[in-house]
Amino acid sequence: MTMIDAHSHLGSCRVFDVETSIEDLVAAMDAHGVDVSLVQPYPGAKSASQVHNQIAQSAKEYSGRFFGIASINPHQDRQDYFSELSRCVNELGFIGVKMHTIGHALNPAGVDGTTVFESARDLNIPIMVHTGPGIPFAAPSSLTSQLQNFPDVKVVMAHAGHGIFSGEAIAVAQMFPQVYLEPSWCPFHAIAGMVDALGTHRVMMGSDLPPNIPVMLETIRSIGLNKTDQAMVLGGTAKEFFELDI
Repeated sequence: MTMIDAHSHLGSCRVFDVETSIEDLVAAMDAHGVDVSLVQPYPGAKSASQVHNQIAQSAKEYSGRFFGIASINPHQDRQDYFSELSRCVNELGFIGVKMHTIGHALNPAGVDGTTVFESARDLNIPIMVHTGPGIPFAAPSSLTSQLQNFPDVKVVMAHAGHGIFSGEAIAVAQMFPQVYLEPSWCPFHAIAGMVDALGTHRVMMGSDLPPNIPVMLETIRSIGLNKTDQAMVLGGTAKEFFELDI
Protein backbone atom coordinates (compact mmCIF):
# COMPACT_ATOMS: atom_id res chain seq x y z
CA MET A 1 0.00 0.00 0.00
CA THR A 2 1.23 3.49 -0.89
CA MET A 3 0.35 5.92 1.90
CA ILE A 4 -0.48 9.41 0.63
CA ASP A 5 -0.93 12.62 2.60
CA ALA A 6 -3.28 14.56 0.33
CA HIS A 7 -2.92 17.89 2.16
CA SER A 8 0.39 19.39 3.28
CA HIS A 9 2.16 22.74 3.06
CA LEU A 10 5.62 24.18 2.52
CA GLY A 11 7.02 27.55 3.53
CA SER A 12 5.73 30.26 5.84
CA CYS A 13 2.32 31.83 6.32
CA ARG A 14 1.47 35.39 7.34
CA VAL A 15 -2.20 34.50 7.80
CA PHE A 16 -1.82 31.65 10.30
CA ASP A 17 1.72 32.36 11.60
CA VAL A 18 3.07 28.90 10.84
CA GLU A 19 6.08 27.64 8.92
CA THR A 20 6.97 24.24 7.50
CA SER A 21 10.33 23.33 5.97
CA ILE A 22 11.05 20.47 3.59
CA GLU A 23 13.04 18.90 6.43
CA ASP A 24 9.92 19.03 8.63
CA LEU A 25 7.88 17.28 5.95
CA VAL A 26 10.43 14.56 5.21
CA ALA A 27 11.05 13.84 8.89
CA ALA A 28 7.33 13.51 9.65
CA MET A 29 6.72 11.36 6.58
CA ASP A 30 9.60 9.02 7.44
CA ALA A 31 8.55 8.78 11.08
CA HIS A 32 5.00 7.72 10.26
CA GLY A 33 5.34 5.75 7.03
CA VAL A 34 3.94 8.31 4.60
CA ASP A 35 5.24 7.59 1.11
CA VAL A 36 3.89 10.60 -0.80
CA SER A 37 2.77 14.11 0.15
CA LEU A 38 0.76 16.54 -1.97
CA VAL A 39 2.26 19.93 -1.14
CA GLN A 40 1.01 23.49 -1.55
CA PRO A 41 2.01 26.97 -0.35
CA TYR A 42 0.26 28.42 2.67
CA PRO A 43 -2.33 31.09 1.78
CA GLY A 44 -0.20 33.74 3.51
CA ALA A 45 2.97 32.96 1.59
CA LYS A 46 5.11 36.01 0.87
CA SER A 47 5.48 34.79 -2.71
CA ALA A 48 3.35 31.87 -3.87
CA SER A 49 5.37 31.57 -7.09
CA GLN A 50 8.62 31.16 -5.14
CA VAL A 51 7.09 28.44 -3.00
CA HIS A 52 5.78 26.76 -6.14
CA ASN A 53 9.36 26.67 -7.38
CA GLN A 54 10.53 25.19 -4.06
CA ILE A 55 7.89 22.48 -4.27
CA ALA A 56 8.94 21.62 -7.82
CA GLN A 57 12.59 21.45 -6.74
CA SER A 58 11.70 19.22 -3.80
CA ALA A 59 9.79 16.92 -6.14
CA LYS A 60 12.99 16.51 -8.16
CA GLU A 61 15.24 16.01 -5.15
CA TYR A 62 12.90 13.49 -3.51
CA SER A 63 11.76 11.66 -6.61
CA GLY A 64 8.22 10.30 -6.32
CA ARG A 65 7.61 11.61 -2.81
CA PHE A 66 6.15 15.04 -3.54
CA PHE A 67 3.54 16.37 -5.94
CA GLY A 68 2.57 20.02 -6.14
CA ILE A 69 -0.79 21.72 -5.68
CA ALA A 70 -0.82 25.41 -6.62
CA SER A 71 -2.23 27.99 -4.23
CA ILE A 72 -2.68 31.46 -5.69
CA ASN A 73 -4.65 34.43 -4.39
CA PRO A 74 -7.34 34.91 -7.08
CA HIS A 75 -7.98 38.55 -6.15
CA GLN A 76 -6.01 39.76 -9.15
CA ASP A 77 -6.33 40.05 -12.90
CA ARG A 78 -7.68 36.79 -14.28
CA GLN A 79 -4.91 36.46 -16.84
CA ASP A 80 -2.23 36.87 -14.18
CA TYR A 81 -3.89 34.19 -12.06
CA PHE A 82 -4.21 31.84 -15.01
CA SER A 83 -0.63 32.48 -16.12
CA GLU A 84 0.85 31.32 -12.80
CA LEU A 85 -1.50 28.37 -12.53
CA SER A 86 -0.78 27.21 -16.07
CA ARG A 87 2.97 27.55 -15.36
CA CYS A 88 2.54 25.31 -12.34
CA VAL A 89 0.61 22.70 -14.30
CA ASN A 90 2.36 22.76 -17.68
CA GLU A 91 5.95 23.55 -16.61
CA LEU A 92 6.22 22.34 -13.03
CA GLY A 93 3.92 19.31 -13.30
CA PHE A 94 1.48 20.29 -10.56
CA ILE A 95 -1.65 18.18 -10.17
CA GLY A 96 -4.27 20.56 -8.74
CA VAL A 97 -5.10 23.97 -7.32
CA LYS A 98 -6.19 25.16 -3.87
CA MET A 99 -9.10 27.51 -3.27
CA HIS A 100 -8.43 28.93 0.19
CA THR A 101 -11.70 30.49 1.26
CA ILE A 102 -10.50 31.85 4.60
CA GLY A 103 -6.84 32.47 3.80
CA HIS A 104 -7.68 34.52 0.70
CA ALA A 105 -11.02 35.91 1.94
CA LEU A 106 -12.66 34.28 -1.05
CA ASN A 107 -16.35 33.79 -1.76
CA PRO A 108 -16.46 30.58 -3.83
CA ALA A 109 -19.63 31.78 -5.58
CA GLY A 110 -18.17 35.17 -6.49
CA VAL A 111 -16.37 36.44 -9.57
CA ASP A 112 -12.90 35.43 -8.38
CA GLY A 113 -14.21 32.07 -7.24
CA THR A 114 -15.45 31.56 -10.78
CA THR A 115 -11.93 32.35 -12.03
CA VAL A 116 -10.62 29.40 -10.02
CA PHE A 117 -13.24 27.02 -11.39
CA GLU A 118 -12.82 28.24 -14.97
CA SER A 119 -9.04 27.91 -14.74
CA ALA A 120 -9.25 24.41 -13.29
CA ARG A 121 -11.67 23.38 -16.03
CA ASP A 122 -9.44 24.81 -18.76
CA LEU A 123 -6.34 23.07 -17.34
CA ASN A 124 -8.21 19.84 -16.54
CA ILE A 125 -7.16 19.75 -12.88
CA PRO A 126 -9.11 19.25 -9.64
CA ILE A 127 -9.66 21.88 -6.94
CA MET A 128 -9.03 21.47 -3.22
CA VAL A 129 -11.25 23.85 -1.23
CA HIS A 130 -10.80 24.89 2.40
CA THR A 131 -14.02 24.19 4.32
CA GLY A 132 -14.97 24.62 7.96
CA PRO A 133 -13.46 27.60 9.82
CA GLY A 134 -14.22 30.82 7.97
CA ILE A 135 -18.01 30.80 7.64
CA PRO A 136 -19.81 31.83 5.49
CA PHE A 137 -17.26 31.50 2.67
CA ALA A 138 -15.89 28.22 4.05
CA ALA A 139 -19.31 26.57 4.40
CA PRO A 140 -19.48 23.44 2.25
CA SER A 141 -22.81 24.65 0.86
CA SER A 142 -21.15 27.82 -0.48
CA LEU A 143 -19.80 25.65 -3.31
CA THR A 144 -23.12 24.45 -4.64
CA SER A 145 -23.62 27.03 -7.39
CA GLN A 146 -20.14 26.41 -8.80
CA LEU A 147 -20.59 22.64 -8.57
CA GLN A 148 -23.78 23.01 -10.60
CA ASN A 149 -22.07 25.22 -13.18
CA PHE A 150 -18.89 23.11 -13.46
CA PRO A 151 -20.00 19.47 -13.18
CA ASP A 152 -16.79 18.22 -14.84
CA VAL A 153 -14.44 19.89 -12.31
CA LYS A 154 -13.53 17.51 -9.51
CA VAL A 155 -13.45 19.02 -6.00
CA VAL A 156 -12.05 17.75 -2.73
CA MET A 157 -13.20 19.54 0.41
CA ALA A 158 -10.19 20.09 2.64
CA HIS A 159 -11.06 19.41 6.30
CA ALA A 160 -14.46 18.10 5.15
CA GLY A 161 -16.23 20.76 7.18
CA HIS A 162 -13.77 20.47 10.09
CA GLY A 163 -16.10 18.37 12.23
CA ILE A 164 -18.84 20.85 13.09
CA PHE A 165 -19.84 21.27 9.42
CA SER A 166 -19.00 17.72 8.34
CA GLY A 167 -22.66 16.78 8.04
CA GLU A 168 -23.09 19.59 5.56
CA ALA A 169 -19.98 18.44 3.66
CA ILE A 170 -21.42 14.93 3.43
CA ALA A 171 -24.75 16.27 2.19
CA VAL A 172 -23.08 18.34 -0.56
CA ALA A 173 -20.96 15.35 -1.59
CA GLN A 174 -24.09 13.20 -1.81
CA MET A 175 -25.65 15.79 -4.12
CA PHE A 176 -22.60 16.19 -6.36
CA PRO A 177 -20.66 13.08 -7.40
CA GLN A 178 -17.57 15.12 -8.34
CA VAL A 179 -17.05 16.02 -4.66
CA TYR A 180 -14.63 14.08 -2.42
CA LEU A 181 -13.70 14.66 1.23
CA GLU A 182 -10.34 15.14 2.97
CA PRO A 183 -11.12 15.10 6.73
CA SER A 184 -8.04 16.56 8.41
CA TRP A 185 -8.87 17.75 11.96
CA CYS A 186 -12.19 15.87 11.97
CA PRO A 187 -13.06 13.50 14.86
CA PHE A 188 -13.32 9.77 14.31
CA HIS A 189 -17.13 9.67 14.36
CA ALA A 190 -17.35 12.32 11.61
CA ILE A 191 -14.93 10.37 9.40
CA ALA A 192 -16.85 7.16 10.03
CA GLY A 193 -20.00 9.00 8.92
CA MET A 194 -18.30 10.08 5.69
CA VAL A 195 -17.27 6.53 4.90
CA ASP A 196 -20.75 5.18 5.69
CA ALA A 197 -22.42 7.81 3.47
CA LEU A 198 -20.00 7.94 0.54
CA GLY A 199 -17.74 4.90 0.65
CA THR A 200 -13.99 4.84 1.15
CA HIS A 201 -13.37 5.62 -2.52
CA ARG A 202 -14.46 9.24 -1.88
CA VAL A 203 -12.55 9.90 1.35
CA MET A 204 -8.80 10.60 1.48
CA MET A 205 -6.37 11.14 4.33
CA GLY A 206 -4.71 14.53 4.77
CA SER A 207 -2.77 16.06 7.65
CA ASP A 208 -2.50 19.83 6.92
CA LEU A 209 0.48 20.05 9.31
CA PRO A 210 3.32 17.56 10.00
CA PRO A 211 2.45 17.13 13.73
CA ASN A 212 -1.07 16.15 12.70
CA ILE A 213 0.06 13.16 10.61
CA PRO A 214 0.08 10.62 13.47
CA VAL A 215 -3.20 12.03 14.81
CA MET A 216 -4.99 11.53 11.49
CA LEU A 217 -3.48 8.10 10.91
CA GLU A 218 -4.62 6.83 14.30
CA THR A 219 -8.03 8.47 13.89
CA ILE A 220 -8.62 6.69 10.59
CA ARG A 221 -7.29 3.41 11.96
CA SER A 222 -9.69 3.68 14.90
CA ILE A 223 -12.92 3.55 12.89
CA GLY A 224 -12.74 -0.17 12.18
CA LEU A 225 -12.18 -0.33 8.43
CA ASN A 226 -11.08 -3.58 6.86
CA LYS A 227 -7.64 -3.71 5.27
CA THR A 228 -8.87 -2.89 1.76
CA ASP A 229 -11.02 0.06 2.81
CA GLN A 230 -8.32 1.46 5.08
CA ALA A 231 -5.86 1.31 2.18
CA MET A 232 -8.25 3.36 0.05
CA VAL A 233 -8.56 6.15 2.61
CA LEU A 234 -4.83 6.15 3.37
CA GLY A 235 -3.73 6.34 -0.25
CA GLY A 236 -5.88 4.73 -2.90
CA THR A 237 -8.51 7.45 -3.11
CA ALA A 238 -5.97 10.27 -3.47
CA LYS A 239 -4.06 8.28 -6.11
CA GLU A 240 -7.21 7.84 -8.19
CA PHE A 241 -8.61 11.34 -7.62
CA PHE A 242 -5.40 13.16 -8.58
CA GLU A 243 -4.45 10.51 -11.19
CA LEU A 244 -1.01 10.08 -9.68
CA ASP A 245 1.55 8.12 -11.68
CA ILE A 246 3.00 6.15 -8.79
